[in-house]
Amino acid sequence: MIICAVAFGLWGGLLYMSLNLGMGEQMIESAIETRLSHVQLFKKGFYADKEINKTIPSGSELLGKIRQMQEVEAAVGRVKVTAMAASPVTGTGVMIHGVVPEDEHSVTRIHEMLTHGTYFETDKQNPAVIGAKLAEKLKTKLGAKIVLTAQALDGDITAGAFRVVGIYKTPSSVFDGSAVFVKKADIDRILGLGGRIHEIAIMARDSEGIPDFAGKLERLSPQLEVLTWGELAPELEYTKEAMSQYLYIFMIIILLSLAFGIVNIMLMAVLERVRELGVLMAVGMKHGRIFAMIVLETVLLAISGGIIGMGLGAASIAYLGRTGIDLSIVSKGLASFGASEILYPQMALAEYPKLLLLVIVVAVLSAIYPAIKAVKINPVKAIRTY
Repeated sequence: MIICAVAFGLWGGLLYMSLNLGMGEQMIESAIETRLSHVQLFKKGFYADKEINKTIPSGSELLGKIRQMQEVEAAVGRVKVTAMAASPVTGTGVMIHGVVPEDEHSVTRIHEMLTHGTYFETDKQNPAVIGAKLAEKLKTKLGAKIVLTAQALDGDITAGAFRVVGIYKTPSSVFDGSAVFVKKADIDRILGLGGRIHEIAIMARDSEGIPDFAGKLERLSPQLEVLTWGELAPELEYTKEAMSQYLYIFMIIILLSLAFGIVNIMLMAVLERVRELGVLMAVGMKHGRIFAMIVLETVLLAISGGIIGMGLGAASIAYLGRTGIDLSIVSKGLASFGASEILYPQMALAEYPKLLLLVIVVAVLSAIYPAIKAVKINPVKAIRTY
């Protein structure tokens, strides 16, 4: 009974924890690979107000210098402009991302998330790639024209017609509903930017060393503002921390449930063996050895159940980690906060020994009360009565 209780309790707990951890990691990974990158650089003030004239001083030269740093996996320069996008039916506010498609592949995965069309693989003039949510808002489709209206560098309001050559879908419906990707050369020409850039997006070789790397970038120029992905999207950091705390609470509840189950089962075991325990005491077995016997029995049963439960959990997580769990039935809800409709459970190997240790601690604590009841048995009464 104890083996089954511990095994199934841990199995369910591990699956639940791995699903939540997997969702959190996928949300962060998706955000980094579609819109955040590891680190972004701007001219001071641009991130707050998005004014078109706040371009990075000597941006192209700085980009070349950054690409030579050993910490950098890839870096790209972008134009970022707030604009209005209009179709023949309706319009909405958007953020224009002026990119160099050949370079952008090394920093984002938008080209892998296309549902229709191509990623600028066309000879059409002024191509644009938009999100599925934005296409829905504008009531437009692949091959249709949209007009992007924005403030030019000289302060005038200008507009350009773009052809939708690709439609993408990321896990974040918010991003899909606002981001328009165009060629940097095209938006340069329309807005008169003359090769200037507003943002440098960087993917680092070592994600653990991002804070130190960001500090190094800040020292390049006092005019620069350097933000890590956690600073660009603090809600992701908060979500990750909150989820970790919630999982600890959930695991405590699981372990407490196991503890009550173990106490009840061991009490029944003691009551079923009152006569045997009485005989052992009558022939001279000391109370300390009776106590240790009950505790050891409980611990060995709990360890057996823990190993079986973790084995089942590890096998389930490994299998589902490859195939994923399809939650497309609630995809709209997941997309609203940037989670994929296919979830892949994750669990670090280092967590398994910790869980087994917790199971042992719970088993020892749970065995104390039944063991005390066992040593309080009156041998004479036990032998006569039972």
